[in-house]
Amino acid sequence: MNKKHLKKEIAKFQQTQIAPEFRNLNFTVVLIQPEHAANIGSIARIMKNFNFNNLIVFNPLESAEIIRSHHSQGFAMHGKDILLNADILELDNQNDHLNRYKELIQKFNLIIASTAKGMHYKNIRRLATFPKDLQLPISQTPLSIALIFGKESHGLTNEEIEVADILIRIPSNDDYPTLNLSHACGIILYEIYNKIHNITLGRGSKPVLLANKTDKHMLYDLIKSINISLKIRTYTAENIIFAFKNVFERAIVSKKELNLILGIFSKLNSLLKKGKIYEE
Repeated sequence: MNKKHLKKEIAKFQQTQIAPEFRNLNFTVVLIQPEHAANIGSIARIMKNFNFNNLIVFNPLESAEIIRSHHSQGFAMHGKDILLNADILELDNQNDHLNRYKELIQKFNLIIASTAKGMHYKNIRRLATFPKDLQLPISQTPLSIALIFGKESHGLTNEEIEVADILIRIPSNDDYPTLNLSHACGIILYEIYNKIHNITLGRGSKPVLLANKTDKHMLYDLIKSINISLKIRTYTAENIIFAFKNVFERAIVSKKELNLILGIFSKLNSLLKKGKIYEE
């Protein structure tokens, strides 16, 4: 693996990016009656981590002023732009909550709601799937998707869930299944991020390039040569090759790691051929 070849591979390397089939999906995180501004700030931070930019805060218990305060911005960190640009919908009349909520939801093509309940499937309205099993649509045209989260103390009501297309639940301990709102949001955003992105190792100008089959076969050929020099029996030599293949094919090996391993095996092979390995 020469440096010229490595430079070419680095030049062709593509950072983590949205998979082409999911580029028309547009996600909005919708918080229904959140009770604590700090949680909203934390969610803005998590959204920034996973490249989600649209936030709607519907009928919050704290005022828009408190939600956008410096205290909340402290929880948002580098996601404060998401917090400050969030669409905060405050209601004067709480009797309008459900009707206004349904009006809001109608703006989206697909509604995915979250719940901590539905573990034993007694309530058919809360029959939920897990985030890792969520199947996202592939659309040729822009598709607007709402990710709905309920209030910290009670979550979403049955009426709020009824308008959802998909209900998801994070698997958790039976004794205490309810997660903090920002934690639950983070887990779900992480799962979706993984689904819609082509994930690559490394960042910037020094990415982690993974060893390919050609690289690994260079190692296997060296081991075969060493087996011959050591006069290993044919049957045992074959098993040694299989053992190395089993380990290296299961592992995530970078080119740098394999290059170091190749170096030591190459030196060993050279010494064996020259007979110097036995001199001492």
